[in-house]
Amino acid sequence: MNSIPKSHEERIREVVEISWRIFKSRFLHGRHKIPTEAPFQHYFGHILSVIGDCYCISRDDMFIVDLEERLEDIKGKRKFIDIVCGYENSNTYCAIELKFKTKKQAAQNLGRIDAYIDIEAVELATEKKEFSLGYFFMITDASEYIKPSRSGVGTRFQLHEGASITPGEYNTRGLKCAGRENVKLELKGSYKINWDVEKKWHFLCLPIK
Repeated sequence: MNSIPKSHEERIREVVEISWRIFKSRFLHGRHKIPTEAPFQHYFGHILSVIGDCYCISRDDMFIVDLEERLEDIKGKRKFIDIVCGYENSNTYCAIELKFKTKKQAAQNLGRIDAYIDIEAVELATEKKEFSLGYFFMITDASEYIKPSRSGVGTRFQLHEGASITPGEYNTRGLKCAGRENVKLELKGSYKINWDVEKKWHFLCLPIK
């Protein structure tokens, strides 16, 4: 019997991945116009809420979606996670960070660094008891993110197609990146970068361990 999983963690994973597929389709076909990251967050959060509610199979189930959820003590500071969703009745949640970068915005070097900062934030969130899993999603029409870099930020903060992100420390020491000169972070998971390309848009989905 192909029924909805009993495990809330498994259900959240299905909800997130189905919602991502729906969101991408709506975005590509013009249902949702996304010029910046804010409507990306809004529309994706709405789809998560609708699909999550469909995955409530008992009277006790309560699927919630919150935007800009504040977490305390992420590297000693407060951190706002773009989307938090999950089952309130079992205290099982997923942390989601989003990036939306266009050609017009330029500053791809800063975008790469910020993506790594978000991945680390989700990793740190999933170390907390209530977060069972996490995701990082990115959308861009800037091919610079997809192509390997020969020098500079892109060689250290790699996001190109086929790149492997390995555990370890990442910093901006010695790099030309005004505004991000003192970034230092540590990733614990391994990630393979595989972009989904549709029309001029590139979509990245990274489940965070």
